Amino acid sequence: MTIIHDPLVSRRDFLRLGITVSSGIVLPPLLSACGGGGGDSPVRPEQTFVQPTVLQSVGGLLDVTLTVRYLDTTLPGADPAAAGQKVSLRAYGIGDGRPTITGPTLSVNAGDRLRIRLVNRLPANPVPNPSNPHFLGTPNNTNMHTHGLHVIPGIIDPRLPLYGDYVMDPEGGGVAPGQERQYQYDLRPDHPCGPFWYHPHFHGSSAMQLASFMAGALMIRGPVDALPAMAAASELVFVFQAPLYASAASKAWPGVADGTLESFSQVADSPTGAVSTGGAGIPPVLINGVRRPRIVMGSGEVQRWRFINAQIFNSVNLSLDGHVLHRYTSDGYGSTTYVDFADGRGSGSGLALAPSNRASVTVQAGAPGVYYLRTLPITVAGPGNRGTLPEDILAEVVVVESAGAMSLPQPPFPRTPFLDPVTDAEIAASGGLKRNIVFRAISNALLVGAPNTSPITDAPASGLLSPGSDAGEWVYNTDATSMMNTAFTVGAVGTTANPNPPTPTATTAPDQYWPFQSPSAPTQIVRLGSAEEWTVYNMNRVAHPFHIHVNPIWVTKVNGVPIEPYWADTVALPIGGSPTAPTSITFRTRFLHYTGPYVMHCHMLAHEDMGMMQGVTVV
Repeated sequence: MTIIHDPLVSRRDFLRLGITVSSGIVLPPLLSACGGGGGDSPVRPEQTFVQPTVLQSVGGLLDVTLTVRYLDTTLPGADPAAAGQKVSLRAYGIGDGRPTITGPTLSVNAGDRLRIRLVNRLPANPVPNPSNPHFLGTPNNTNMHTHGLHVIPGIIDPRLPLYGDYVMDPEGGGVAPGQERQYQYDLRPDHPCGPFWYHPHFHGSSAMQLASFMAGALMIRGPVDALPAMAAASELVFVFQAPLYASAASKAWPGVADGTLESFSQVADSPTGAVSTGGAGIPPVLINGVRRPRIVMGSGEVQRWRFINAQIFNSVNLSLDGHVLHRYTSDGYGSTTYVDFADGRGSGSGLALAPSNRASVTVQAGAPGVYYLRTLPITVAGPGNRGTLPEDILAEVVVVESAGAMSLPQPPFPRTPFLDPVTDAEIAASGGLKRNIVFRAISNALLVGAPNTSPITDAPASGLLSPGSDAGEWVYNTDATSMMNTAFTVGAVGTTANPNPPTPTATTAPDQYWPFQSPSAPTQIVRLGSAEEWTVYNMNRVAHPFHIHVNPIWVTKVNGVPIEPYWADTVALPIGGSPTAPTSITFRTRFLHYTGPYVMHCHMLAHEDMGMMQGVTVV
């Protein structure tokens, strides 16, 4: 292994890292901006923006061990100058090294092999609460999902065993405390290049683990990164996290100590509204573990910023005072040109990222001064759901004098043929198949406007749920949370070869709905090599983020109205849906290269853990 030395990283740090990465280059954390402009003022403010350690592939391989342990640390509050909160939360570390708030950034090239050995050093699971749905009983079992990667979704070799992007672990399975698992991801040479990320995906525990610290960036490099103007620009990776924990300022949960996340109730109480900025709920948004870090740039300097929203529930709506964010990837999928987001103050229009969305932007520093990277107000749920997230300052950008300016990378940008548009002819050649999927949280309160106290076993909600299932496994009523007496489900109307897309009315509603854990839950069976068009309907007032694994989606319509198409793997469903007038998105997708089982689900992860997920199997 080659180690690149840097005076900002101690010899002890390198020795620690050098014995835990079996293949690849360990790049030090980037503690300050570098490059750009030249001739800067000799006095620069201190930069407090930090990045996690970067692990870079060498010779087509990155082979790393990630170990899950509790991290005891102190987190800042909404006011970074105020006293912090001591916490003990689950986190990733490199090999036997100390875990960190944000996991290491894994950097590989299209065509490389990525191997991750996942080691679980969490303590044994607590004694299950008998009043909880039983699939919530293993909060310390885990697994690994490489979000957005187009790779094998199954078990590559059960004899070794060797796993691909496999998330179909049964209840009680996965990587239990004291166990480990070897994952391997072989990236095709035509794989899209951009920001991806990794996080746990064990059903019933994903929200609690991601709401701790268990997330990290996964960068796929390719031709666009080699463009001279791109390569000359410093790259900053922003992993947005809002860890959840009990504290004196938040709601108390029975048996949960301050600074810990040990009850599903803590993630079940939908953390939206004013609590997102440190009110009576969750802590504020951190960037790589830092509250409101400072970025220092020279006037005219160009940087590349990679945004990853690793929150479990809340969106961000990004805007930089007095500057333009030039977006060139949506999620990890490149565009040939920019989509520009100017200073959105006053209009409230920024670069919106739902939970798990990513984006790549270039930004060129303007005149010297102090500017703020903000999340502008954004509505993620209808009235009565605490659904408008307030404005917040996420980072400070200090621009200093500089003698020169850099060149802004200019389109058209190279893009892999893997992202060619999915045409009408391609859909027709596959049989013109269309599917209709419905995301729906069901409770009597949502149906009849009554207080949310009537169990779903009562009519009319009971009539929508598949018969013969244990309703006690569909709801979470352990504590008084916003999820009580509610089933989180997915429905499917079926498939049709009708060339006319369905109208978003009540006729799109299936007769019954299922949570993922129901033995009656259906699986979408699709044919390898086919291309299909799907419409996903939302019958709630919440912007459920729809995410599908393995194959990205070409989004073509919102609420039945054509839009400028774009590639993504996560899309926030429009809010305002109801059973009689659902909102919708329509996309096209190709099922290429890999057979096997995977899932689509809501990326508000407490919803996913409670069943708003459905299987997809490519045959």
